[in-house]
Amino acid sequence: MSQARKHPKRRIEAKRGSRRPWSPQQGTAARRRQRLLSFGLPALIVAMIVVVAVALSLGGGNGGSPGKGRVSAGGPARSRPLAAGALTPKFSAPGLDGDRVTWSDYRGSPTVLVVWAPWCPHCQKELPVLSRVAGGFPSVKLVTVVTATGLHPGPTPQQYVADHGLSFPVAVDDGAGTISGALGLSGFPTVYYVDRSGRVVHVAVGEVPEAQMRASFGALAGA
Repeated sequence: MSQARKHPKRRIEAKRGSRRPWSPQQGTAARRRQRLLSFGLPALIVAMIVVVAVALSLGGGNGGSPGKGRVSAGGPARSRPLAAGALTPKFSAPGLDGDRVTWSDYRGSPTVLVVWAPWCPHCQKELPVLSRVAGGFPSVKLVTVVTATGLHPGPTPQQYVADHGLSFPVAVDDGAGTISGALGLSGFPTVYYVDRSGRVVHVAVGEVPEAQMRASFGALAGA
């Protein structure tokens, strides 16, 4: 009996003796891993925050001098469209074709300014008509602002413009609706007929017959 009891004990001692002893190298490796966890991850997070902040300062937001991707607009946000006689607020935004679209470039010319959304069925129908009508009035410029992109399912602005062969300038509003807010909207599309001095002559919200559209272009060209 006494020998049988000693046999398991010897096996346990042998098993314990097979373990590798702790060494200083193991302690150094453990401390290195702890330093990486303590300092490496926070440093990575800080670096990511800096990268995001730089990207935002270069590409988006409002205020300050307009950069290549910055959207800016003058005047407060409005809950209703500009009325006839109102001065159109200045705005500047990246263009869909890569160029910058700035409202001050149209000062001195009668201009039709259209605010639209790519998913809006009324916009989808009216924009090709506007483009066609504008071709008959070379003294009247046509410029548009696309906004609320992605608010509802539909084509991207690039897809829509390419599919319909449209070539007029398109300013791309930001996610905050900076330009559309300054212009004031109650529906899509909103079309402003603006005279040479930058004042609104006529406003049309929603689809209108082509004959009415031509009459508005003609009145603006003769103003």
